[in-house]
Amino acid sequence: MTLDLIGVGIGPFNLSLAAMAKDTGLVQSAFFDANREFGWHPGMLLPTATMQTYVLQDLVTTVSPRSEFSFINYLVERKKIYRFLATEQLTISRDEFSDYLLWACKKMSNLHFSHPVESIDFNDRDKCFQVQTPEGEYRARHICLGTGHAPWVPFSARSALGENCFHAAEIELLEPDFRGKKVMIVGGGQSGADIMLNTLDGHWGEPAHLAWLSRRPNFQPLDESIFTNEYFTPEYVNYFYTLPDEVRQEEIKTQKLPSDGISYHTLEKIYHHLYHRFDVLQQPRNVSLLPHRALKNITRTADDRFQLLATHGLSQCEEHFEADLVILATGYRPALPDYLAPLLARIPYDHEQHLPLEANFNLRWNGPETHRIYAVNAGIHSHGAAEGQLTLTAWRSAKIINHLLGQAFYDISPCESLVQWWPNK
Repeated sequence: MTLDLIGVGIGPFNLSLAAMAKDTGLVQSAFFDANREFGWHPGMLLPTATMQTYVLQDLVTTVSPRSEFSFINYLVERKKIYRFLATEQLTISRDEFSDYLLWACKKMSNLHFSHPVESIDFNDRDKCFQVQTPEGEYRARHICLGTGHAPWVPFSARSALGENCFHAAEIELLEPDFRGKKVMIVGGGQSGADIMLNTLDGHWGEPAHLAWLSRRPNFQPLDESIFTNEYFTPEYVNYFYTLPDEVRQEEIKTQKLPSDGISYHTLEKIYHHLYHRFDVLQQPRNVSLLPHRALKNITRTADDRFQLLATHGLSQCEEHFEADLVILATGYRPALPDYLAPLLARIPYDHEQHLPLEANFNLRWNGPETHRIYAVNAGIHSHGAAEGQLTLTAWRSAKIINHLLGQAFYDISPCESLVQWWPNK
């Protein structure tokens, strides 16, 4: 049987697409994931980690609030709606969001774990995509790529990778022991802040010394002010897509803090913790905050420790640091998955491996227009900073499904924008 849609990867974005496809009753779909069971960044499910999006920005609610896959329905079915309302939360913990996603997974029979996709090709004779897995071949009219971004390690740190020097994405899985060690966190985004706060709370044991190094000029908060949030609306994303590429790239640079700053309450907790420890309890100052430093090199010493070389952003002088353990909270970058190799000659991706996304999140490719390759979380360069966030997950899924069906099954017709982004004509 040839399916309407096969999705590769089961994270929040493809999970939203699977849920909303199921709700239509019109799309025969299957979604494959190499993992044995669902897991959403399990290495970063830290005790104090919280979401940066509001509770209603879930898999479906902003487009299809009556769906059984809504967060509200999750609360009702879990028998905790009244206690949740009593907490008056606008954002929730990453643990609870992960549990919500797992709950949604269990309500769908079209999700297949332990099914790594080995290759995807297009059969021009039979007019279908051929998706090869160890369990056999599957066929589909359309596919959606949703395997996400890969943890990114700066070139200067790659030779030091190994035990005691690793990417933040692994930290909770590795269960490191910080007791009595010099610990260096590299990276000034939310992941670095979450690791900093959990270290201060003693989650991995009490280090002898803790340092937090960041290239950013300060430990800067997420900009979630009212008008900034207009960047994360369908109206802005639709307009952003129409801009010339060079204009889009400049705009993305200005939107760093709206999309990649640190939650204010996380910064506040870190600062209060440091104040209480050093100014109230008068404990020895064994924490170093090191913003405006660009990491140049990490080398592993003969005694299995680390030497870090950084450039001070203001004085341009070189600084040297020592550590027993280095956590690289250096973010994630897009990468072309290996399974896409048979199709790459037909996809005009650029030198940075950006996929050529159209307005409806389908790729330009050398193949029939009636058979489409969709991609989620792959279009920051084309659709703006909101593309990598959970904010517009349901809207993007609805846009893909409407395009796939050739009809407006979901109402995502634009409303009047509060901000006029486009010029008068």
